[in-house]
Amino acid sequence: MSGQEGDADLVYAITHLEAPPEPPEWWRGAAFYEVYLHSFNDASGDGLGDLRGVTERLDYITSLGVDGIWLTPPYASPQDDNGYDVSDFRAIHPPFGTMDDMNELIAACHDRGLRILLDLVLGHSSDQHAWFEESAASRDGDKADWYVWADPAPDGGPPNNWISSFGGRAWRWEPRRAQYCYRPFLRSQPALNLANQQVMAEMLDVMRFWLDLGIDGFRLDAIQCLSFDGALRSNPPARDAENPSVGGGPNNPFKGQMHLFDRDVPEAIPLLHHIRRVADEYDPPRALIGELADVDSSRLAPKYTVGDDRLHAVYDFDLINRGETIWDWRRMLDIRSRYLVPGASLNVFTNHDSPRAVSNLMPEACAAGRSAEAAKMLLFLQATLSGGMILFQGEELGLEQPDLSPDEITDPWAKALWPDFEGRDGVRCPIPWEEDAASAGFSDADTPWKRARDGQRAMAVDVQEADPASVLRYTRDLLAWRRSLPMLRIAREVTLHDLPGNVIGYRREHGETHLNCYVNFGLGSEKITLPQAGLNALFASGAATVEADELTLGGLGAVALA
Repeated sequence: MSGQEGDADLVYAITHLEAPPEPPEWWRGAAFYEVYLHSFNDASGDGLGDLRGVTERLDYITSLGVDGIWLTPPYASPQDDNGYDVSDFRAIHPPFGTMDDMNELIAACHDRGLRILLDLVLGHSSDQHAWFEESAASRDGDKADWYVWADPAPDGGPPNNWISSFGGRAWRWEPRRAQYCYRPFLRSQPALNLANQQVMAEMLDVMRFWLDLGIDGFRLDAIQCLSFDGALRSNPPARDAENPSVGGGPNNPFKGQMHLFDRDVPEAIPLLHHIRRVADEYDPPRALIGELADVDSSRLAPKYTVGDDRLHAVYDFDLINRGETIWDWRRMLDIRSRYLVPGASLNVFTNHDSPRAVSNLMPEACAAGRSAEAAKMLLFLQATLSGGMILFQGEELGLEQPDLSPDEITDPWAKALWPDFEGRDGVRCPIPWEEDAASAGFSDADTPWKRARDGQRAMAVDVQEADPASVLRYTRDLLAWRRSLPMLRIAREVTLHDLPGNVIGYRREHGETHLNCYVNFGLGSEKITLPQAGLNALFASGAATVEADELTLGGLGAVALA
């Protein structure tokens, strides 16, 4: 396969290997599409995305070739943290629609062969939840111990030094109880005490409520925060280079501690056993995919997925936060290849909490006007690394991170750490569906909840549908090829060494089938000596030429050889 480096029409092709059997579990190594409900599609015209808006666009999602969708929280909420502060786990937030709309969406997904995962926040609620109102009112009520309460330290301050990842001490004072309440995120997100059997039983029934409606599983929010150290011991100071996957900007105070006692504690594992038993009550068993953040997740992920009594898979932030140089990528892939269980992890390059992938990971390519090539390269990497993948809405378009003015910042995390941290508003801007439509086709409202970005109109869906060389068309071809090669969902991964400075390589192995993948992060061509002659390109983007045992890989190119 060959092409001219820098051509507008990048070259790629699909060739099939003999495919091994499908993975035994539908979720293993699957490809999901994250729908950020607020910003996907507004069917009601009120300026906010909604459930009917998702249903309207399901044919588009299906056309991408994904196995299912992950829907961000639709629950009743005061929206302090855009739905991750839940005030009723069994009700729909009215602007998003009704329970009938949810049932229609579930049925429409299944009619198209799509699975649907619902975001579930197990570890905390809104402080406007009726449970918290009762718990905060008295130390003696029926729900007195449904949240995490502690007496003040002898000096009147919080019981320990724990810090919220969103800024400030992780404790809020409640005068009615003369106690502190633990809140690992916002002040309005008090931690549920899942060690209380009544609380755990209630949350398990919440799971059953949604599973009985037909949900195929859950993306579980912040599983590193399901429990905490019972003795409330203070965290020690961080050593150099600790917390490499913590967001919130370079100076987030959360990075100043080793989070031994408020994140990833042993007490969480028995809770996972209860959660898994509920998923296994259904036939087929429902999937549990945990978000693992704030920790060295590539090494810790197996602890959460080992055996058949914990989670099915995890996704993490290592690929988002730890790849600042090519050496970082190589070191990280070495760690992943040693620790991650094939198919039990999901590769994520961005989500609703992180900047757009191509801007975050490939800034030099963006500055050189080559963001579309870089986006294709990253998509290839995401689709061929060990595990499954979660594609955040708009990544299939290669969207860059937009610039927002300070008065457009509404994210409470950004407000706490601004200007050191720009926050999550940019990645949450609406998808551009139509180049020339009002709000780029997202909404008919005069003032949508977030303004569509004029700079993204040229990357709108209708523009890319008409362009054979677009990132959107490439995404469809890539995922079709991935689907034709099930070994990519379950094969082990081995990193390749002795490569040029801008190139990373890895081999996927399943039985007698081997697939060598090479990705050029640089803007110029690289020559790579192959382990043997006679390798053929199965799928590539950019310029890739094989002659004997030498591969010439164009700048921002990627290729799979067998």
